[in-house]
Order: sequence, then C-alpha cells, then structure tokens
Amino acid sequence: MSYTFLPYIEQQGIKREYRLRVLIVFLFFLSIAIIVGVGSLFPAYIYSVLAEQVHLEQVAAFKKSVDATSIAATQKQLGQSATLVASLTGYVQPSPFSQSIEAIVNVRGAVTLTALSFEYTAPSTMKVALSGIAPTRADLLAFKSRLNGVAKKVVVDLPISALTKDTNINFSIVVTETL
Repeated sequence: MSYTFLPYIEQQGIKREYRLRVLIVFLFFLSIAIIVGVGSLFPAYIYSVLAEQVHLEQVAAFKKSVDATSIAATQKQLGQSATLVASLTGYVQPSPFSQSIEAIVNVRGAVTLTALSFEYTAPSTMKVALSGIAPTRADLLAFKSRLNGVAKKVVVDLPISALTKDTNINFSIVVTETL
C-alpha cells in the first residue's frame, strides 16, 4: 500500500477492513463445515435410535415369552449339575506326574533343570530322569538330599562321576518312587 497516495491512517483502516473480511470468510467456511458434519452424522443418529427401539422391543417380547416355570426348571437343573460336579471332585485326583513335577520344582533350589522325563516301570513304580546344571558340588548334594525327602519311598541315584567337578556341574539323576 505504500504506492498509493492515501494517508497512513486510512491505509491502516483498509488493512483492518481486509483482515476483518478474511476473518468473516474463514468463519463462514468453518460454519459450513460444521453444518455438513452435523448433517452427515444425522443419519447415523437416526439408525442408532431405531436399532435401540428394535432391541428394546425384543427384550420386552422375551420377557413376556419366558414364564416362571422354565426359569425354575433351569435353576433346578443347574443345582443338580452343581451337586454332581461337587460329588465328582472328590473322586478326581491330580495326576502323579503333576504332583511329581511340583515337588521337584519346589526343592530344586539353585540347580537349573534342563530335561525331565517320566516312566512307569511297573504299575506302582515311577522313574523320573532329571538332567541339569548345578552351580557347585554342595548345591548338587543338597538337591539330592531334598529329593530324598520329597516322599517316603523315594530312591535317588546320583552317579559319583557327577561329583568330580567343583563348579558348573552337568548332572543326570534318576529318581525312583514307589506309589
């Protein structure tokens, strides 16, 4: 505007008027965008209201169709099932494998187990082969003694060759348990 012959005060007034017009145009387009956005959400609103009405009608119809006798019969069957499950839980015993694994894990201490295998040699005898790494000879001997104390009829077979090293001992133990 410096090329015009208008005084400075009038140039400032024209700049203010241009800025005001730009702001008005911006607000006009913003209001148009809001109206279009609201207009595009209106069909979704109508759809959700209609879906809610349909579901409420279905719930009301279901409540009318279900009578008290069917609810009582269902509750009676559930009670009988609970009684049956409670009586069966007394007969179900955990597997000796899971009990043995839990006992071995509980007594392993600082020893790292790398392999574990189970074998039934007779109907009342189970052999568990353990392999792993013990940090020291004392840890390995302590693990063997803890395995001996797991059950009354346990025989732990640790080869003497496993005790030749002082640290980082690779071992293989066979535990025989009479059930």
